[in-house]
Amino acid sequence: MPQLQPYRDGLRTLALVLPLLAALGLCDDDHYLSQVLFCQPSKPSVGLLKMFDGDQMFSYNFENYSVSPWIKDFDKWRDQAFPNPSNITFLANLCHQFRHNLTQALVDITPEARGSTRLNVFSAHPLRIGKQNTLICAIDDVYPPALTITWRKNSESLSTTLLNSDKYVVMNDLSFQAFSYLNVTPYHGDIFSCEVQVSGDSATSIAFWVPQFPVPSDLMENVLCGFAFVLGIIFLLAGFVFFYLAKKLHNTD
Repeated sequence: MPQLQPYRDGLRTLALVLPLLAALGLCDDDHYLSQVLFCQPSKPSVGLLKMFDGDQMFSYNFENYSVSPWIKDFDKWRDQAFPNPSNITFLANLCHQFRHNLTQALVDITPEARGSTRLNVFSAHPLRIGKQNTLICAIDDVYPPALTITWRKNSESLSTTLLNSDKYVVMNDLSFQAFSYLNVTPYHGDIFSCEVQVSGDSATSIAFWVPQFPVPSDLMENVLCGFAFVLGIIFLLAGFVFFYLAKKLHNTD
């Protein structure tokens, strides 16, 4: 649930949350197509996403006025994603103006509503000790969409990234979701952490991941297969021995 803070921080919150209310949508009985524009004082100062049924399809880069598809299969619709660049510039300027005017009008009136960022770290593939894998840090309930993400191994910093606007996904409740990835080779005793700091917020959210309950390694699999094969041969020979002794006993009788 969002937490209310004094309005002295309201400028930042209004800059990030209220523009989402201007999302435009086209819907039918089965699907929902929407465009979400947001603006804020911090970087990224403005962003535009096209969503389909809650999944991102395209993002607009305001620095070079280009369109990026979320996956390669969407590239064939790139030119149709945002067909009128002049409208995009107009809406971006309108967003900043609306944010500024609304902030001035609501000074000392409206408190800030801030959500609690939730993190979850997991591996992309089944864990194998000593084998390369990818850790995924899933970041939910992000207000606003400006994050600094730091990966650490045993408290040592591995990477620090400032996410761009094209890396976010807008949820149905108008919060944002983001993902960060780290290629690792885990060993027993390793402790990995994903640290996320929201722009303008002094608090840091941390999620840890340690190698636990790995699937058997290739060496262990080979040993187990070899043991099972040898055990099978022993039971087969034992069967022949018992069959021979039983036949010999029968002939004696």
